[in-house]
Amino acid sequence: MKKAVIFDMDGTLWDSVDEIVESWNKTCPEMHIRREQLIGLMGKTMDCFAKELLSEYKLDEAMEIIHACERDENEYLSHVGAKLYGDIRKVFETLRDMGYEIGIVSNCQAGYIEVFLEYYHLGDLVADIECYGNTQQQKNANLKALIERNHYEKYYYLGDTQGDYNACRKAGVPFLFAAYGFGTVDADVPQVESLEQLPEIIKNL
Repeated sequence: MKKAVIFDMDGTLWDSVDEIVESWNKTCPEMHIRREQLIGLMGKTMDCFAKELLSEYKLDEAMEIIHACERDENEYLSHVGAKLYGDIRKVFETLRDMGYEIGIVSNCQAGYIEVFLEYYHLGDLVADIECYGNTQQQKNANLKALIERNHYEKYYYLGDTQGDYNACRKAGVPFLFAAYGFGTVDADVPQVESLEQLPEIIKNL
């Protein structure tokens, strides 16, 4: 039986908010982004960022600015990294030893997950990734696509927001809540208080 644990990125594997704020404010100083603003948007698709942060622009113009910010952000993160939620390599290796492959599905831009994997040298432990920037599809569709193309029969998704939970409900994917992350979830689901707890929680499911 092929098994997988699939991860969200922001608020689940790392906190890159401060780095994104710094990068975006250099690229587009007129946005004057603050951490508090960005946390409320993390996990949403980039058109939501454009509508919220650049509401005075037409959407196509706002998206051009957002895409420029994304490109600069990827470059910036490739040099500085961000704040990891614990010993991710150890957690990934433990899950692998339990027979689970590792996947990542995020609403981020293209290249963002790759930057994370390259900076922390984790690519050898991750079987597959997918994101909104690659497909222009919502998270539930990207989850289903990753699961189907890898022929997974048993799987879980770890995320930190109500949006993550809603996507899992639509995709029929069991959800685990990263309670240490950015958001809250209005549902009775297994809670993960720290990333290091995850393998033991999965053993007991």
